[in-house]
Amino acid sequence: MSTEIDNLKLLLFAFNCGQVPHASTVIRNAILSTVVLEQPTSQPQTSESLIDVPDIIFLSLQELAPIYDCLLWRNEDEFLTPFIDAVTHLTGINDGVFEHVATCSAGLTFGVLFRRVSSSLSISDLRTSVVTLGYFETGLKGAASIRVNVSSGTLLTEITFVAAHFTANEGYREIRDHNFQDIARKFAFFTDNNVNFSKEDATDRDFLYKDGSQVFILGDLNYRVALPPPTPPLSQGAAIAEPGPTSATAAQRKLDGNYSRTPKWVAPQHSFVEDWLDYDELTISRKHAGTALFGFEEADVTFPPTYKFSTNREYAPGRVPSWCDRVLYFDMFEGGSGVKVEKYASLPELDGSDHIPVYAITTVPFKKPGSLSDQLVANLLKNNIAASTAARAHLFTSRGVSLDRQVAPTAIRARQIKLQNRHIAARSGRIKNMEKLIGGLVYLVLSPAGNGILLAAVLGLVSAYVLLRTYPPGIN
Repeated sequence: MSTEIDNLKLLLFAFNCGQVPHASTVIRNAILSTVVLEQPTSQPQTSESLIDVPDIIFLSLQELAPIYDCLLWRNEDEFLTPFIDAVTHLTGINDGVFEHVATCSAGLTFGVLFRRVSSSLSISDLRTSVVTLGYFETGLKGAASIRVNVSSGTLLTEITFVAAHFTANEGYREIRDHNFQDIARKFAFFTDNNVNFSKEDATDRDFLYKDGSQVFILGDLNYRVALPPPTPPLSQGAAIAEPGPTSATAAQRKLDGNYSRTPKWVAPQHSFVEDWLDYDELTISRKHAGTALFGFEEADVTFPPTYKFSTNREYAPGRVPSWCDRVLYFDMFEGGSGVKVEKYASLPELDGSDHIPVYAITTVPFKKPGSLSDQLVANLLKNNIAASTAARAHLFTSRGVSLDRQVAPTAIRARQIKLQNRHIAARSGRIKNMEKLIGGLVYLVLSPAGNGILLAAVLGLVSAYVLLRTYPPGIN
């Protein structure tokens, strides 16, 4: 009897931890609530008591630990271990239900991959890639990716998981778009993870966009709700325009970026999605402006905004609640008939942060995927993004002259390879030194121990100054 399965079941979980430690039992109970159980969660669970257990779990964690722990000491185990323990012992029994396969980190952003032990799946050809964003590319923001081949018997599929954290704050939609473009340009999945990155012409690599590879990107993408300015009251007898964001004026405002901040959250609960989602920047960038996440899809958002919360789990005054935390996918199957999202929701049970985590339960079939479309490849080349594909693409200059479809991708590919190889090599030098500097400064300013060191240094300098003023050099 064949042990092959037709579909992979994935649990994709994104959480900005707010640099706050979380107990493994709290994490376990929250994740268990995303899985259908035959018996109440208060009773001990077994691997057989879980219905439709995911075959693979991928955690996308942002701000996992304080900046100085990640950048200065490189010590995130205290914060990461509870998540690994929670998943590997998801049912609370000694025997692990899930196996920890790999962890990839980019500064404060972590991607963690797990495989269900009892399944017939095997994972091979595991490759990772890291891109740092933020000030001086120090990893305050960034993306960590894991690419694997998943097989069941003779069936095989390739999946790319990306944990991402984009630029924060209202009004920075275009910068967040550039964050994605930088990731798409710089991701390098080398055939050998130990490749010598000092060689700028190393070409044994694949890109984020690749024929036959399903891609999931999830995390704190930081896209905000950008509400338009309030409409001034109409004079008596003036015509009343149709309300809502579908009018031509509102649509133009979206692309122009003419938004205003709202002093406080005033919309009722039931209107979160109905009244505000059309002003979501990620929706604008993907569907209207077409400037980010080219070809990616998202299931319908039916949950309230996931950011920003105060300590009492209410929306913070003076901030516009937004859907910062998202899960998107790139379906490589013909006609978009492959990836299916069974559930897409938030998880308010896991608190302690100013974000609420989100998760998606999806299935990916073991069937032959298609290739990148000509239209998509042309769009990628237009944005200077290379792809690993056999698709033919026509790229036109501003004068309408068609570039050779073989020369253009090859030239961009070579340029992107050099760019990424330089980026990886730099991380061993300048970027790492800058990370230590920023981590040290944050440690001095924000940690109690650092405050003590800073205070002692200031008192020492003041004491030295007083002594020098009291007893000038050369005076007996």
